[in-house]
Amino acid sequence: MNLREAVQGLVTSLLNEFSVHPLIAPFLNVSRDDPPEHFLHQHEVAARLAPRLPIRAFIADEIGLGKTVTAIAVAKYLENMRGARRMLIIVPRILILQWRKELARMGVPASKIHQLERWNIRELRALGFPAGYYVASMDLLKKRRHLEKVADAQWDLIIVDEAHRFGYRTERFFNIGKKLIEAYPERNVLFLSATPHRGDARDYIERLKLLDPFLGGWRELDRSRRFYEATHGAILFRRTKEDINNIYEGRQIFPPARFYACLVKASNIENEFVREMVYFLRSKLVEFAYERGLFGEKIIPLLTVLVFKRASSSPYSAYTTMQRLLARRAGVDEERLRKLVAPVNSFLKVGYEECDYERDPDEVFNEFLEESSALLSDEDVAKIESLRDMAREIMEKCDTKLNALCRLLEWVRESRFKAVVFTEYKDTLKYLAEQIKRRYSSWKILTLSSEEAHDEEKFKSIKSSFERDPDAWLLIATDVVAEGVNLQVANILINYEIPWSLVKLEQRIGRVWRLGQRREVEAYTIFMDNLADRAALNAMYAKLINLRRAEIKPRPFTGEEVLWYSEGREIFEAPPQIALEEKAGRKAFRRVTEHRVIQTFIREGQSGLERLIGMILAAKRELEVELRSKSVLYMPKSREEVERALESLGFGSPRRLMESLKSLARSAAQLLGCSIEERGGVLRVKRGLEMPTSLITIDDFFGMLGADSSSTPATLVSYGEGDALFLARLKVKFDGTVVYSEPIGIFASGRVVRGADLLAKISEALSKCIGASIEEHLSLKPELRASAASRVRESLNKVLSPITSYRTNLQRSGLRDRDSWPSESRLEIEVSQPFGLIRFVKEPPKNVAEPPEDIKRRVEEEAIRIALKIEADEGRIATPVPESEHYDIKSIDPRTGELRKIEVKGHAGCEVYAELTDEEAKLAGKEGERYWLYIVYDVKSGSPKILKFRDPIKTMNWKIFERVERRWLLWPKNKLP
Repeated sequence: MNLREAVQGLVTSLLNEFSVHPLIAPFLNVSRDDPPEHFLHQHEVAARLAPRLPIRAFIADEIGLGKTVTAIAVAKYLENMRGARRMLIIVPRILILQWRKELARMGVPASKIHQLERWNIRELRALGFPAGYYVASMDLLKKRRHLEKVADAQWDLIIVDEAHRFGYRTERFFNIGKKLIEAYPERNVLFLSATPHRGDARDYIERLKLLDPFLGGWRELDRSRRFYEATHGAILFRRTKEDINNIYEGRQIFPPARFYACLVKASNIENEFVREMVYFLRSKLVEFAYERGLFGEKIIPLLTVLVFKRASSSPYSAYTTMQRLLARRAGVDEERLRKLVAPVNSFLKVGYEECDYERDPDEVFNEFLEESSALLSDEDVAKIESLRDMAREIMEKCDTKLNALCRLLEWVRESRFKAVVFTEYKDTLKYLAEQIKRRYSSWKILTLSSEEAHDEEKFKSIKSSFERDPDAWLLIATDVVAEGVNLQVANILINYEIPWSLVKLEQRIGRVWRLGQRREVEAYTIFMDNLADRAALNAMYAKLINLRRAEIKPRPFTGEEVLWYSEGREIFEAPPQIALEEKAGRKAFRRVTEHRVIQTFIREGQSGLERLIGMILAAKRELEVELRSKSVLYMPKSREEVERALESLGFGSPRRLMESLKSLARSAAQLLGCSIEERGGVLRVKRGLEMPTSLITIDDFFGMLGADSSSTPATLVSYGEGDALFLARLKVKFDGTVVYSEPIGIFASGRVVRGADLLAKISEALSKCIGASIEEHLSLKPELRASAASRVRESLNKVLSPITSYRTNLQRSGLRDRDSWPSESRLEIEVSQPFGLIRFVKEPPKNVAEPPEDIKRRVEEEAIRIALKIEADEGRIATPVPESEHYDIKSIDPRTGELRKIEVKGHAGCEVYAELTDEEAKLAGKEGERYWLYIVYDVKSGSPKILKFRDPIKTMNWKIFERVERRWLLWPKNKLP
């Protein structure tokens, strides 16, 4: 074993131990093309959750903060550290493809990613659910016949994305939540949602009770500020973009984002079309509410909202909508219509971001329109024909909204930005794509609707083209994918029709304003100067987003001189989807959907809309007061507080982790036979004739530094403070289950170094490495191991303090029953015997004075005597040899016949250095592993120490020096004589 092999073996052993660390394991084997970045807020969650048993938490970060990556990081940690084999990920159907993509990006092999469907659950159950990650639609598993097949499987982790959909009155809550999560309190569970609290305290607390089934009644919990405060950092993690910029990163991770309302002058016929449509729909609402009974009362409100939304989208969508209504049925098929009410109701009243139907919404809408046409009278048909003809004329002559969009896109193209145009309907998407292509034949236009989103190959191709092709700068997408696709390659977002729900607007903006966005984000919504858009702009947007007339000169693409925009660090603080209503003298929060907003406008006009917005603002104010007074949502205090938590696991920040690996790479490069250079903060390493490789990800550093460990324990010797650093493995157990492990460094003096400090100390050792010594018996005193375990216990208690305080305080307050989860008092910490050792020895002074010959001779004679005694003590037969042999001792092991030719160097003091003559070096090279160099130092102290180097030409870091004759020097590089 040469020096390179010894260094490689020690570093590899160290990295193998670090490979299960919660801040490292999740980021190994990740995608080379699109590796995830490291952020402090994600590391905070991993650090807090790592030592827990079980892990049960609600990650409630704002949209765009990388909750998916955080959850997968926890999953990979459990897989690497605790041998987790089966992970069940429950998501809205539209997010299945996105989750599969993120799993692959985080390094989960395709063979281990399974998609649960009704046709394969039985087969996978029969196979015992082979190890892997299972992604399933929450609306598939809410059905009992499917849930029963997976409920009792040995799931090591369950992740629920968009967990706000588990409202306590839903099937999802009672079937999945109760039977799969609450019923198994020992399971690891993560909830993810950007909107954990939606204005209903019971709804919020009941979801928390799924995670912690030992909590008491929701009324008592809601009245307790102590309860809400205890959840922070324990079972709830909530951070905003502002938190990331100002607290966690201290830099602009999220660039500014602004909302622009572009008001476009409508033509006379466009104004007339909207006015006639609204009056017609209003008359139908009144007519059916009072004349047609319950059935019509259910169908017509849905129909009016659907017609309004589609007809307001584009003249082409209006035209096709009217055409379908004119395809009159002979009679009303009530049974068929009733079956369509539920999906249409979900799509319209809840929104795509809430529903989980397998059918394409456009298909459902079209079928509903055609079936509903039987409810129309002859007068209705005449009116619809008139509206259809008006829509056709707008398409052919004066689509001013399309013109405004094209002007805006011209500016985007000139600015070399990328843009996403959102529309709700495939009819409008098709119309826009065709019209823009006709006007600008050279533009490369991509489209993304439910059709492409459900075809994995098409979806990948479109998204890859948008991300990588500079000519593919324009994507037109429907709302069906607004929640499930990350589009931060674009920084311009355009809403072609008005989102009547700010939740929808927030979801759309979240596609581009998220981690990875490098430019300022601009979100444009095109408002027509007509009856409906004016009402939405003045009554809703101006109040909820606080728009005001811009102080900057309007851009020409708006089509009018009015350009409004929002100011502030964020686009807006979205109000909750609730209104504060008063009935019978009692105040209550009522949910407000896009359906309700539009229907209010159709029934009552702008005055009714303003009244509803007033109730939303009242609810917002009251809810803010309530949440603040109860301290419901977690607010991080300071970056220092977060870093202290991470320091308990050895790394105060992702940046410090990466800098530690860089330092290790720099120090190890030469010893490993590499050359290394740094350009723009990025290290580039080259081995021999290979092309240089950039070191960017943790994988890169592990790939450069790691290899197969040496089977022979080697001790590296380095210049330093004169102490011995033992490298050992530390394991943390709860009731026999290993929950956490890391390598630690324990000095013979008792000092413990971990994480970044440990890597720094090893980097220092490699940069001043003398060689690889042979350590016959590598052991660590029990008292040192016990002391190290005690110190680490103190650190881990700090990491566990939020969950410990949560359980203790709530139990004392009678708000929580005692649980069966392991507490920190049952924490067991084991420190292994060393797997490596670094001996730090004192450097010689720069101008070391040669001692007198007689003293030098006596020291060398004493050193030889000490070496002979050591050989005898170790069972070998050793005898001195003449000086002419160019070595000092011949030693034979009678048990094995091993021969050692030993050269002895002695020093009176504690400084360590050595020098070989050219003859000695030649002999050493010839004899190879039979030639040994013993350095005996601190001879005069009465407690001499010895270093043994086998095959010293290969295992020691020599500098060849020629003055009168050629010499091989073991000497600090900066102090060569």
